[in-house]
Amino acid sequence: MANDEEAVELVGGSEAAADDEGVMSASLYDRFDQWRSHRYILPRHYKLQTEEDTRKYSLWSVNFMITCSAINTKMLNPNFAVMCNPYSGNPESFESTSPFGFNSATYFLPMCTLIGVAIASIFIGTMSDRLGRKSLMLVLGWISAVGSIVKYFTRHTFWGFCISNFIFGFFLGNLPIGMAYVGDIEQNQKKKEQLLGMLVGCFVLGNSGGGIIAVLMADVGLFAPLWVGAGLMVIANISSHKYMIEPAKNVVEKPIDIDIEDRFTLNEDDEDVKRPEVIDQKTLWNIVGGALLDNIGSTGLFPLCLSPLALETYYAQFEMKGEEPIMSILAYQWLSVCVALLVIPSTQMTPWFFERLGVAGVCVFGNSCTAIVTSALLLIGTAFPATNLSFGFFVFCMYAGFPFTVFSQLTTGPMLDAIAPADKIGFVQGLNNASMNFGMALAPWVFGLLADATSTTAAIITGICFSVAAALANAPLMRHPLMGKQAPKPPPQKRIFKGEDEEIVQKMLSGSYVDPELTLEIAKHRAMNGMPTVVPRVRPYAEEKETLGKLSKDASATFEFRRELADRILAGLARGKDDPENLEFSKEELVQFLNTVSRGDNQDQELIHQATADLGVWMGEYLEDNGYSPHTASVLMKQMFMTAFPRLTDDGPELTEENVEEYLIRNRRVMNSYAEHKKKTSLLGTFAQNAGGYHGHGWW
Repeated sequence: MANDEEAVELVGGSEAAADDEGVMSASLYDRFDQWRSHRYILPRHYKLQTEEDTRKYSLWSVNFMITCSAINTKMLNPNFAVMCNPYSGNPESFESTSPFGFNSATYFLPMCTLIGVAIASIFIGTMSDRLGRKSLMLVLGWISAVGSIVKYFTRHTFWGFCISNFIFGFFLGNLPIGMAYVGDIEQNQKKKEQLLGMLVGCFVLGNSGGGIIAVLMADVGLFAPLWVGAGLMVIANISSHKYMIEPAKNVVEKPIDIDIEDRFTLNEDDEDVKRPEVIDQKTLWNIVGGALLDNIGSTGLFPLCLSPLALETYYAQFEMKGEEPIMSILAYQWLSVCVALLVIPSTQMTPWFFERLGVAGVCVFGNSCTAIVTSALLLIGTAFPATNLSFGFFVFCMYAGFPFTVFSQLTTGPMLDAIAPADKIGFVQGLNNASMNFGMALAPWVFGLLADATSTTAAIITGICFSVAAALANAPLMRHPLMGKQAPKPPPQKRIFKGEDEEIVQKMLSGSYVDPELTLEIAKHRAMNGMPTVVPRVRPYAEEKETLGKLSKDASATFEFRRELADRILAGLARGKDDPENLEFSKEELVQFLNTVSRGDNQDQELIHQATADLGVWMGEYLEDNGYSPHTASVLMKQMFMTAFPRLTDDGPELTEENVEEYLIRNRRVMNSYAEHKKKTSLLGTFAQNAGGYHGHGWW
């Protein structure tokens, strides 16, 4: 049976019909019973859409596969400097790296793997769009497991090892598949950015983890970690085979968020991705080109600032003099592998920066930080004497600044995803991975040649120039509507949530009259879901001056509804006293609801105060425009206001079980007086109109 399908047999129901003709001629009820007794196959992608745990395990298996592939990609990096030094004293070092010198040979080894990854990335994303994410991920994973073993047996010669690294590098480029998979199953923009950041974080963490394994197994052998890498790939493949679920073709994997009480959750952050029909080619190549420049520039920071800069400054020159070096080889290895762990705080900080700078702005910020941190390290390593103090500053500067330099690499995936049509997600993420790996592969080797031919300082300065160029190249993306800083969202009290009647809520927000029963229904719906109630706009008096008659006319329905509402609640409380077992609602529930609607903890108190102040201004302007003199009779106005609006509570606005009944009684008294007054004035108005009419006809 197919891996992504699950057969379930239901128990019960009538026996199935003996032949197809019987099924076709059977009644609807017979066919229903036949259907109930049949085995059926539920495609697993439905579980991916509807079951949170299934979705979580599927994503975890993808993240684990990406992590293990990254471990295998950078597994032996800390050992390359020893492998390429025939005078290291290690029996596993290559006898010759001809025609390369030490620096260029050290960077040529990882280049072979990364060139294979980069070339494969161009095609792997598109292949996964056509063939499926899971099947291709598993094919790459199993071949990579075999590849680690093959590489171990080609370790005896420099060129044999380089060729095996290049060939099996083609099967380590599964990051585009993982990023496309996230794009398939997550439609919420904010969650997608977080998942992509987590995925890239797993990738960088894997790069660091591979180096850590190499350092820990240094006494076992330079190439022994390859066996660990093969074992991890086997585990990752088994995990993906069991838990990873292929997304459905042409089906939007859009789960519905439901809270723990089985109510639909109103979530103002649920903004689904609206994918374009075609790729914006200009923006695409702007992003890819900027990413390539960024990865080249990042080489100036890492690894050049560690090897050769730190290696020469704090180790080699002391070793040549026969003195105790400030930094040992083991310390160098740990510094080089642990710096990648700093991508973890980077992934946690990027959402905060995204909201304030926009994705493209964060990218430019990361490019700039790379140039600044690299310049600082170059200054410390060349302008200051090599002492323990300067070495401490060097390490501090690298580790404090590195998390900010990673920002630019964490933004490329979300930017490309924003411009990708649904059927091109794998393609654009493949281009992203290709540009990243081409930069990571070629730049260190070219810079190594440059350092051998000129100086380490010249190579690092070149890297700084590339970082500045990357910032300039990415700057135009800050004006892109999907990548620049987004306009701040209105507060929840001023927004329309999913599931609400847009027309009604919009009228409420604009300050227009809305049927009071509909207003209460929306307030109740929000309170039940823990969301703040609508705070309508207080229209300026000048804006409503010509429509005061309509505002007054609509008041009758509001007063009468409020009075009836108080009646119903008071009646419910009274029935509860007489018959507690059939209580419709408790005072506790009522108090919680009323407080949530009016002044709940989730309300923006500043917004409430502003609306109150705006209403005060409206009243002042009304008085002034209608013959009153509030500026000279403020005490009188206060007395009139207190008469028109008597106190509803004696101990502050907060309602409690002790004062809620008194609050309702007072509220009813006020609404009743207004409703009766409105009824009388309306009746007198009718009489006056009719009297005028009768008098005109000479009735009396």
